[in-house]
Amino acid sequence: MAQKPFPPAVRDNPWRGRTALVTGASSGIGMAVARKLAAEGLRVVLTARRKDRLEALAEEIGRDGGTALVCAADLSHELDRQRLVQYVEASLPGLDILVNNAGRGWYGFLSNIP
Repeated sequence: MAQKPFPPAVRDNPWRGRTALVTGASSGIGMAVARKLAAEGLRVVLTARRKDRLEALAEEIGRDGGTALVCAADLSHELDRQRLVQYVEASLPGLDILVNNAGRGWYGFLSNIP
């Protein structure tokens, strides 16, 4: 399947062809940022805990003409962080942007949250 050509504004983007690692990319802000960066012509590496969601996003980005790699990881674990770094180093010539969006939330009344 041929990739869709990027519009002129994207072709002229100086960041086009660069690589961004987006943590927390399986939903919310991370997903939106990954979509936007890919639409602007950047390669994106998607990471979060939910591999199925990352793969669905990577497929969507690919259908839209972008490039996305997936490395599922729980960044609260040191071994997963190390594995992510190794994956990026082995898969890409370099990394230009880090969107460090992974997070953990507590939900409830403030008086009940430690």
